[in-house]
Amino acid sequence: MLKAISRYGARVLPNTQQLIRKSRERGELVQGPAVEEFEFRFSRLHDHRPAIATSFGRMAFYYILKALNFPAGSEIVFPALTFWVIPEIARVLGLKPVFVDVDPATYNMDPQSLAQSITPQTRAVVPTHLYGLPCDMGPILEIAGRHNLRVIEDCAHALCALYQGRPVGTFGDAAFFSFQTLKPLNTYGGGMAVVGDSRLAAEVRRLVEAEPWPTEAEVEKRLLVGRVQRIFIRPAVFRWTLFPVLWLASYLGARPDVYLWEKIRPLDPLPEHYRRRYSNVQAILGLEGLSYLVHWTAETRRNAQILSRRLAELRGWQLPYCPPDRTHVFYQYCVRTPNREWLVRQCIRRGLDLETLHVDLCTKLPLFQEFWREARGAEAGAQAIQVPVYSSLSEEEMEWICCTIKEVAGHGEVAGRAMARSIQH
Repeated sequence: MLKAISRYGARVLPNTQQLIRKSRERGELVQGPAVEEFEFRFSRLHDHRPAIATSFGRMAFYYILKALNFPAGSEIVFPALTFWVIPEIARVLGLKPVFVDVDPATYNMDPQSLAQSITPQTRAVVPTHLYGLPCDMGPILEIAGRHNLRVIEDCAHALCALYQGRPVGTFGDAAFFSFQTLKPLNTYGGGMAVVGDSRLAAEVRRLVEAEPWPTEAEVEKRLLVGRVQRIFIRPAVFRWTLFPVLWLASYLGARPDVYLWEKIRPLDPLPEHYRRRYSNVQAILGLEGLSYLVHWTAETRRNAQILSRRLAELRGWQLPYCPPDRTHVFYQYCVRTPNREWLVRQCIRRGLDLETLHVDLCTKLPLFQEFWREARGAEAGAQAIQVPVYSSLSEEEMEWICCTIKEVAGHGEVAGRAMARSIQH
């Protein structure tokens, strides 16, 4: 029987449905004591900085920016390689996104490019700890301090990642995390703002608590959507549902996976469902998930080590680079390789679902056309392939992934040498 492994894997609690059922029986799906407890426990993980739960990770960023109350037109600096929604949130608030290049080895914000981008209108910098690898926060903080800039860390991919022994989210003025279904902590959506200054934290909380609570129907829908998503990416289900579509598309040159992602569009005005409070049942799942975080992170890092060890011999491949002063949690395992599109198609035909780009090259999006600038490192980084590495994959499955990639890459090398000989003759 054909094996098929999805590019995505959700971190799922073994007692998810029991926790939801008990919350429902107590009448605490929407409101209850778990939200405050979850915020307290999350704060404790991040140097006891105040933590405020939000409906989405992007909304945590929204409330932080709004609380900072920058003048209209202020420039906010982002890496060119990031999720499009985050700079769009800045624009919704009347601010100007400025994109800077990334280091093509780490995919993270290049401090030198940051230094060159600063103008008298610059007010804040948003380093994205992309794919689970911390940015080089030392020089970023030094540059920000020199120019009196606020630093807001995008930690959506990087919960539990360390920079010089400290967790990401504890370096800047504020940080935000995401709990979407595929993120390091899955509560079927939601996010967290972590704020260093108590007065700023109080303003963020005021903004959050001014929003309405979701209805029970809205919470039930969110739980149902999350459950369906995680069921469809289970190997046994994926093999007979989504995989045949991807397999056929590999021969037709189609890209059905683009429909898996949110449509890139202006977000002004913000969609109504963004403006909600974080529900009690999600906080219950978050509290339980915190006790599994160390295990999940260790399993993911083990899988990354298997990939790095087994793929190291492939010629022309750039594997993930992690400087010695950082801990990579591998939300995604990114490689750059020759014959990128061909490799992805051939792997899909053998049952291995790879992804060609998990985030966005914002300097090439029509949404930000007025802010385009050259970003060669980001353009190189956008050529990366994401290989499955998530914690629920067994060592046996990781070995199969490695063997499949090496088999396809070997065929590509043979074909490439044959083509070179034919050209020479």
